[in-house]
Amino acid sequence: FIAANLKLYGGYGVKQDTVMKFVEAINTQNMPLIIDMMSEDFHFIDTYGNKENKEQMKIGWQGYFNWFPDYLIEIYDYIESDKFSIIIGKASASYLGNKEKYWEFPACWKVIIKGNQIQTWQVFCDSKKQLDSMK
Repeated sequence: FIAANLKLYGGYGVKQDTVMKFVEAINTQNMPLIIDMMSEDFHFIDTYGNKENKEQMKIGWQGYFNWFPDYLIEIYDYIESDKFSIIIGKASASYLGNKEKYWEFPACWKVIIKGNQIQTWQVFCDSKKQLDSMK
């Protein structure tokens, strides 16, 4: 299912509800909600291990959406432990919205929840297609 189509929360549990709400905020590029859902000690970790904090990601998310205005996360599986959640799916977008520069690839995200906010959002993917689309 595509989390963007998921409008009702409940029945999953607090962690999964929080993850799905954050994915929906990303898929709809809802910057106020994304910012609100990032904990004060938030960290985004990219596929290369680079780490950005909440202040950096307030700018980072918007810049990413400017590059990829149709960015979409699709979720196929969700796994949860006491310490973190894992979502498995795919990411897709077009560089600057140009359909000739469309890409999609399998991806997985490690998510650490703190209360009802995201403390860590770590992505694992092969971003070669994404980077090549920007040439």
